[in-house]
Amino acid sequence: MIPFKAILLVIVGLVCAGQGVWTLLHPQALAAVNRGGLLYERFGPNGVGAGMLLMGIAMTAIGLVWARYAWPARRQRN
Repeated sequence: MIPFKAILLVIVGLVCAGQGVWTLLHPQALAAVNRGGLLYERFGPNGVGAGMLLMGIAMTAIGLVWARYAWPARRQRN
């Protein structure tokens, strides 16, 4: 069976990493909901962007490894 959860984790990780890059490039456009957290208070908008980027990369890597080992094996032809 195709590992849909692992593939979905890769997609979510790529979206999160993309949002992190966007936040690093455009910190003035950071949503108000992200300005109320402890990460923003301590590190500012660059900390939020870097955190999203790192978590996105981590989710993508975990999803790729998971999908690789969860993918069904090919059948051997006789």
